[in-house]
Amino acid sequence: MTIHIVSVGSNLVDALKAPSTVRGLTQDQQDGIQSGRPTDFLAPNGTEPTAATADSELKELFGSATGQARDDLRNTVAVVRPGMWPAGISAELSTLVSVTGQSHLSREDVIVLLATDTFDGLTAALWDALALTIGDLDRIVYLSKPSDQPSETVHDRVFVVRVPGLDASTDEDFVRAMEGLGVLGRTLVRKVAVSENEDFLFHLSGGYKAAIPYLIGLAEGLRSLDRKGTVEAFVLHKDSGGKPIKLPLRRMVLSGLQHLLASFNANGERNRRPQGADSLEGYAFERREPSGYRLTAFGAGLRALIGPPDETVRQ
Repeated sequence: MTIHIVSVGSNLVDALKAPSTVRGLTQDQQDGIQSGRPTDFLAPNGTEPTAATADSELKELFGSATGQARDDLRNTVAVVRPGMWPAGISAELSTLVSVTGQSHLSREDVIVLLATDTFDGLTAALWDALALTIGDLDRIVYLSKPSDQPSETVHDRVFVVRVPGLDASTDEDFVRAMEGLGVLGRTLVRKVAVSENEDFLFHLSGGYKAAIPYLIGLAEGLRSLDRKGTVEAFVLHKDSGGKPIKLPLRRMVLSGLQHLLASFNANGERNRRPQGADSLEGYAFERREPSGYRLTAFGAGLRALIGPPDETVRQ
């Protein structure tokens, strides 16, 4: 099993609002999208299109196997036919196809869609998930926050994960997002992976571009764990001729990193400079004026991922 981590942007929403601009969509498909209005689905009956509205609707849609909302979504899916969309309709589908050669979820894999806590981000993630599952709602799991735990069989699933702070405008937002991603990483290793052999593939072409370094930090944290599976990260640049670009990922010494991160208090602060950690200053921690040191967003995320020294994040 391969676990795919995919950052989600909003360009799918733009494409669905103007389907005539999407190369590869037939006229019949364009007409279905215009008729079905998929970008309005998470704001039913004219409600305000907010992140809170979208979150509430997604909880209702995927909180049970029945209900009027699910019936309405199945009807919309039948009209807009997301399983037939060309991969170029979104950056997320494009990069998955470029790396794996597959436009739909393999029965052996798991795909994790990281969505910003915005209406457009959650809408794009929903329709990406429906495209990847060929409209099968039963293969989609919604996590309202990164710390939520899946309560069912997790292989052959697309996870839509709402990540508050991923579209950050402040350092504090990134710290919150990275802590959430670290917790999510622990869940993926402990609850989703069934052995130490699963590969993790990060697809970072979509989403908020300023978040890419932080997602690379998560990938490096996973690569540093005591596991046999590989961890790789890719981006697809519009000028690369459709070929994915593999990003370099470092491997860190886990034991020393655990002790360093555990030396900061619950607020991610300490008074004195850590000893013997020169290579991690500016990455995992930084000087805090007028005195003392604090964890960076990377450090907060790594601490949430790997845990204290007496824990080992592995099966």
